[in-house]
Amino acid sequence: MHEDMASGGARQPDVDVRGTSDLSRFADLAGVRLYRRNIFAVTGLPADAQGRAVRSHRQRLDARLAVEETWPGDTDSPVMGGHRKDEVRTAFEEFQDPRRRLVDELLWRWGDTDFGCGCPAAVHQGHDEAVRFHALALEAETGRVEAATDERDRLWSGAAVHWAELLESPEFRRHIAHRIKALDDPRLAEHSAYDFLDGLPRLIASPFTELADSPGLRPRLARVCAGWAEHAPFSELLPEVFEERVEAAIEKVHEGRLSARDKMNAQMYGDAVDMMREKVLPEFEGLEPFRAFIPEWRYEETAHAVAVALNNLAVALLEYHRLKSPSAEQRKTVVELAEKAYEIAPERDVAEIKANWDVIYEQFTRSGRRAVAKSSPRKKLGLGIYAFLVVMAGLIWGPAGAIVAALGLLVAFGYLSGM
Repeated sequence: MHEDMASGGARQPDVDVRGTSDLSRFADLAGVRLYRRNIFAVTGLPADAQGRAVRSHRQRLDARLAVEETWPGDTDSPVMGGHRKDEVRTAFEEFQDPRRRLVDELLWRWGDTDFGCGCPAAVHQGHDEAVRFHALALEAETGRVEAATDERDRLWSGAAVHWAELLESPEFRRHIAHRIKALDDPRLAEHSAYDFLDGLPRLIASPFTELADSPGLRPRLARVCAGWAEHAPFSELLPEVFEERVEAAIEKVHEGRLSARDKMNAQMYGDAVDMMREKVLPEFEGLEPFRAFIPEWRYEETAHAVAVALNNLAVALLEYHRLKSPSAEQRKTVVELAEKAYEIAPERDVAEIKANWDVIYEQFTRSGRRAVAKSSPRKKLGLGIYAFLVVMAGLIWGPAGAIVAALGLLVAFGYLSGM
């Protein structure tokens, strides 16, 4: 016998059964105005308000807003500012549908309301802390309240911790099931606690998408979201926030890289260098704050493409300047390109790019002049033997070969000592 039927009473809702219907209120609330549109925040009604209490409160507010522009809403609200008459009217209309009203109830303060749910006090307290931290973080980010960066980060972190604990709590799931039963409306019959619970993480994270539209905020927001992504309820949702922007940036990296390659092949080296410096590298380096949301293989492929492009351009410039006398600025450019290629190269490219970097460094960093490239040990040995043979020939041929012998000996020592 099911434990809920053991006493002969009515069966509790089965919280393990998932419904199939969509809850449109999740889409309506999504965004930075998540809490400002909440019907309990707007009307100031307690979370368990129903029927006559709702109608009576609406009549009082209609009379008040007939002579006033706005009303403050919930007096203990973390949301700043008042609400206009049209906002209040819309909020009361949402009370007509228990499915929509329950979503708002789950996202607003419960205070000391006695729902008769039997939850441990810590569950309700944790819920209200989650709402408070989250609402204040949004108010700060949207400029409605002033808060330093570290304070905003603290609010975001607190919201993530409290919401994650709540969403993973069996008691919270049972609370939702209890409220579905307590509201006692046929329109809720096709839903289970899971329908509401499954939609909450995406709704709670929805403001990040809108906030990420601000380029100046995006890097810090990515760091905040990386912290949220460490919590299971949000781990798969946050990459979506930056996916479009990351793909756009990677596309710009490749477009710039290909353009620089074309200019390099046309020996328009100055234009190629400008393209890498002003377009490709800024876009690539701009990906760093979003590393937590880029698949490792995707980032490595992009780093590989950029590193190879920098390396190839550096080598092309090395060859171009080999028979000329490059200026100090030209030498500096070649070295910087090689160093940058080595710096960002993934592991598979490091050895080859490092070898090129060594040659370029040797060529362009000695006393402001190109140094003579080092010969291979085999070439040195061959030249050394040749010089030694010249010495022997001088000795055999007598005084006439003395000068040749002396020069040969110097050459021999020079090459052999450099091996």
